[in-house]
Order: sequence, then C-alpha cells, then structure tokens
Amino acid sequence: MNTTFSNQQINTTTLPNTDGLLFQPLHIKYKGVVVLSTSIAILFLLILGASGFYLPLPEENALLFEYRNVVLGGSLVFSALLLVLNIAGVRKKGYAVREHDIIYKTGLLNQKQITIPFNRVQHVEIYEGALLRLFGLCRIEFFTAGGSFGDLKIPGLPLEEANKIKTYVIEQVIPQTVNPVVEPTEGDTLTVLNSQD
Repeated sequence: MNTTFSNQQINTTTLPNTDGLLFQPLHIKYKGVVVLSTSIAILFLLILGASGFYLPLPEENALLFEYRNVVLGGSLVFSALLLVLNIAGVRKKGYAVREHDIIYKTGLLNQKQITIPFNRVQHVEIYEGALLRLFGLCRIEFFTAGGSFGDLKIPGLPLEEANKIKTYVIEQVIPQTVNPVVEPTEGDTLTVLNSQD
C-alpha cells in the first residue's frame, strides 16, 4: 500500500474572516445573578476584613490597631473592584450558534473564545441552580468526548432559549452518529435465522 503524506501550508490571509460574527448577549437578568453572587462573596470578604475589630487586641500595641484598619480598607477596595469587574464582564460575554459549531466568548481583562464543533458533542445538559432559577435563567453545558466536566458552559439563558439550542445541537449530532435504517425493496430476500436450544 503506497500512500503519500501531504501537509501543505495554508495561507491564513485567504481564510474566512470571523470579525463579522454577531454574538448573542446573555439575558439582561444575568447581571442580577452576578450582582447577587458577588455580593455574597463580598459579604464574607468584609466579615473577614473586619475581624480585627471584634478580636480582642492588646491596647498598648498601636501597630495592630493600624494593621486592622489597613486590612479593612484593603477589603473594601478589593470588594468594590471585584463588583465592578464582574458586572462589566457580563457585557463581554456572548455566544453564537453556527451551522457546524457553537462559540462562547468571555473575559474582560483576559478574553477567551471557546468553539465546540457539533460532531464532538457527546451530550448536552441544562442546569438550573437555585440562584439562576430565582431570576428565571439556566446554564447550558456541552460535553465532548473524554470530558467529565462541561467543556463549554453558557450561563444566563432563559430556559426556552436553552432548550432551543439543545434541540438544534442534538439534531445536528444525530445524523452524523446514527446509521440509516435501510428499508427492504421489492425483490430483496429476507433470511431468518432460527436459534435452537
């Protein structure tokens, strides 16, 4: 058997441009999910930062009193920064469903795009956590071969929209994985094998 291996270089300037891709933003209510979940994290952070005020400290040690003010001030600044970045990050998230794949972009400072081809999808799950359900939203997760955790997770979708995406992706996957049923035509012979005990 004589096969010739070929690995020619591709001119990247001739590849299709993806700049015109329109990403669907996450639902507007998802900002409320982010604000609430971040506020819970900030509450714990501020309780920890204020721990110096309710711990017994020796009064003669002025350095410890100054230290607790610095820790609380740092917690307040970090909490405000965390809230602003998380809220601003919601606007940078979006998804696009194409004929053969789905793309999810995220990240305010560190931007990232994940593309999952439909022929790699093993199964799709819709997750409704308590916080998401409170806002009438859910998260759709795509699992690929060999992945025990969701390889692509898109949060902040209405349940109806997530179900539409799930149905579309499954419809794209099934024709590639299921063998077609061959109907017998006139003139075909059918052989029945009987098994004997």
